[in-house]
Amino acid sequence: MRRQAARKQWATRLVVAFGVAVSPAIAQETAPLQTTPLDNAELRVGVKQAPPFVVKQGDGQWSGLAVDLWRRMASLTQLDYVLVEQPSAGALVEAAESGRIDVGIGAITVTADRERRIDFTLPYFNAGLGIATQRAEGGLLTTLKRLVSWQFLSAVAVLGLVLLLVGLLIWVLERRRNAEQFGGPASQGIGNGFWWSAVTMTTVGYGDKAPITPAGRFVALIWMFVSVITVSGFTAAIASAFTVDQLASRVQGPSDLPKVQVGALADSASIDYLAELGVRPATFSSIDAAVSALNDGDIDAVVHDSPILRATLNAGGYSDLLVLDRLLRPEDYAFVVAQGSPLREQLNPALLEVLQSDDWPGLQARHIGP
Repeated sequence: MRRQAARKQWATRLVVAFGVAVSPAIAQETAPLQTTPLDNAELRVGVKQAPPFVVKQGDGQWSGLAVDLWRRMASLTQLDYVLVEQPSAGALVEAAESGRIDVGIGAITVTADRERRIDFTLPYFNAGLGIATQRAEGGLLTTLKRLVSWQFLSAVAVLGLVLLLVGLLIWVLERRRNAEQFGGPASQGIGNGFWWSAVTMTTVGYGDKAPITPAGRFVALIWMFVSVITVSGFTAAIASAFTVDQLASRVQGPSDLPKVQVGALADSASIDYLAELGVRPATFSSIDAAVSALNDGDIDAVVHDSPILRATLNAGGYSDLLVLDRLLRPEDYAFVVAQGSPLREQLNPALLEVLQSDDWPGLQARHIGP
């Protein structure tokens, strides 16, 4: 009996010792993954220049709407951080995915593909893809050029020929019985007929000349009705002459993109949108390079985030370029963290607090405009 009791005591001690040794390992395996420290450790915050959201000043300091937003969020959460510049939005997302940075801030578009790789905070800005293109030609010189264009001169020539034919017909019908108004030499009579047809067409009708023969009055009656159609056609021809160049030199909307040479930023959401339209754009490493190519006439349009396009045109003084009012697709901007990072839940309340504060509208107006 004593031997059996001793054996039981030794077995109990072995089980307890095994449990004490194994329990830390089990606890370590079941503990939640901490991808980013939430204490006072300095965070690595990636930034990608994208005015007016992220702007690198000449002295190396950073500003912009997204930067000011982050600084307010970091102040609320008492986080220490250092800004780390990234070459592109794609590189920023990749750095967050691999853990080289803890947070990525800027004009980062929320997409399904990126969501599969990293986590987004709540959106902080609603934007959309836009189109930058050449502004239509204008000014006095352009107007004069269109006045001597082939379309305008052709319309004038056709109108003059019609007036001459009607004037000639009236002269033939009136020259004997109405010699006082349409008689005399042929050049004088035909000239008077041309004058009469012109003033009748424009409904001026000075009354200095009028047909008196039944045939002449019948032609005059017909000409009065035909003149309405003639004037309308002439007006349309002039309008076409003044607008055809404008329509041909500007992209009006997304339906025009497959017909022209389009530029886009590499690793941007614009590439995916253009692929849906079947457009293979020329890619650029920066938005400044793309806009410069558009200004030089190397491409016909640039597709990118509308607020960034507007800021780039304003900063560069591109008076011959414009951003179309119509948005191609709405987009949301948000900050990024690694998948599973507890920073997301820590940053979202601070983000909402800033967005709902009285200072946020003024902050947007200062960086982007009213």
